[in-house]
Amino acid sequence: MKFGVFKEYGVLSKPAFYKKTRQKGFYKNVTRLAGWLAKLVKRLKSSITPSPKRRHPSTIPPTQAPAKPSDEEERLKALNEYNILDTPAEEAFDDLTRLAASICGTPIALVSLTATNRQWFKSKVGIDSPEVPREDAFCAHAILNPDQVMIVPDASEDDRFAGNPLVTSAPDIRFYAGNPLITPDGFPIGTLCVLDRIPRNLTPEQLDALQVLGRQVIAQMELRLNVSRLERQLARYQQVKAKLRASDQQVVDLLESMTDAFFALDPQWRFTYVNQKAAEILQRNIDELLGQDIWEALPEMVGSVFDEQYRKAVAQQISLSFEDFHWPTTKWFEIRVFPSYEGLSVFFHDISRRKVVEEALRYQQGQSERLLLNILPEPIAERLKQEENIIADSFDEVSVLFADLVNFTQMASRISPTELVALLNEIFSIFDCLTEKHGLEKIKTIGDAYMVAGGVPLPKSNHAEAIAEMALDMQSSLEDFNAKRGTDFALRIGINTGTVVAGVIGTKKFIYDLWGDTVNTASRMESHGAAGCIQITETTYHHIQDQYLFEDRGVISVKGKGEMQTYFIKGRRINL
Repeated sequence: MKFGVFKEYGVLSKPAFYKKTRQKGFYKNVTRLAGWLAKLVKRLKSSITPSPKRRHPSTIPPTQAPAKPSDEEERLKALNEYNILDTPAEEAFDDLTRLAASICGTPIALVSLTATNRQWFKSKVGIDSPEVPREDAFCAHAILNPDQVMIVPDASEDDRFAGNPLVTSAPDIRFYAGNPLITPDGFPIGTLCVLDRIPRNLTPEQLDALQVLGRQVIAQMELRLNVSRLERQLARYQQVKAKLRASDQQVVDLLESMTDAFFALDPQWRFTYVNQKAAEILQRNIDELLGQDIWEALPEMVGSVFDEQYRKAVAQQISLSFEDFHWPTTKWFEIRVFPSYEGLSVFFHDISRRKVVEEALRYQQGQSERLLLNILPEPIAERLKQEENIIADSFDEVSVLFADLVNFTQMASRISPTELVALLNEIFSIFDCLTEKHGLEKIKTIGDAYMVAGGVPLPKSNHAEAIAEMALDMQSSLEDFNAKRGTDFALRIGINTGTVVAGVIGTKKFIYDLWGDTVNTASRMESHGAAGCIQITETTYHHIQDQYLFEDRGVISVKGKGEMQTYFIKGRRINL
């Protein structure tokens, strides 16, 4: 063994080694070398990253290139109309992509658009590449069946994708779920997809959420297209407006003097010219006005808005435009005043009819706003009026109540449809009043079922107690209704408390709705409950256990949830 090669690590050369072997420093140098070797091995081990288990090359089938839709030419035309390919990232799409990844629990999520020879990503999470060749794209397969979500639990076991370079090498795709993005005309232009590096699947709730988010992606693309069109129209309007402004004086001289009422005053406020239209409106003869002081000829104008604006225009030498009501003629006028060193030029025309229309429009707008507030919570309606693109909020503390009218179906078969709707409207109107009384938010009615929540769209500290009070009041009010109308309705009520996602869906008929396991469980509490009873989960019980009396129902089997501990609310606890 040659000792010289270790000299750089602190070990002595051969002659020096023999000279110093009997010295204690030798052992110190050997120890230092051993430590260096241990660190080197550790660095080498840490640099080795295990790759996913792969099939033997001999068993991997060749990649299957996806077929093209029969309407490929029309589909590409529909995609290009959005003018979205190769555009920068946009927060609205990135929010939907992040939400999809979060809900589905995957490290990768994409808004992908299938072009002629490539799949381009408008939004991406967990991947750096901006696009992939179309022949390697999972989504190119997904758009072939636009009516359903394409799910690949394990791509390495799927003959279509086992040989795909996206599977056999980075990013090592194993799981894929893609919801086709369908335009309003029915063309699949891409997908909202989630991917993972391990085999897996989606729950029904995750699958449903992926479809909802996919529809929101298309809605956002439609909104983006409409905004682009409006911006082009606005640019054209601004160009026309600029040209009109440049020739405003010519327009006044050539058109306004002929179509509007017009008169001119000299610096001493005397009429120098009055056209026929102005004489008719002022109810004066032209010859009577010429040479007369305006304040003497029309004394009703002294101290009026007309007086104030005329004098301001002359004093500051500025053009003014204003509207005012003229009491002698009981009409509204729009007046434009142009001062000069030679006096004042005044154009005015009757806008009484326009004022009537504006008042009618204000009334209709008020009606529309009241109608909107009947559909959506006020804070959500305000956000919509501010043109907020996507409204989706997460709430950690919300209580949800589902109530179903027992015996209503049997009643429906015995009375006319008109009587049925009137009866249901009367009952639900009572519930609506209770919703306002307890500061809750009515979400919707589904047939003879009523859904209400506490803690949305604004947080509410006593949401669980308010929902419990609502449930007890609903029972007592229905008992009063039965006594008054001679009916025998009963309520089956279910309540749960937890986290929900709330937002507005749809592009035409808006609806504010809730999603999440909390909502599903509340519905199960109602459907697995008993007539005349209020069934709650253990979560809700812990929120209100000190305020009410309960019956421990024990553990019941709940569809989709398994075994659950539930309770019946029997009444309010009286503190002595």
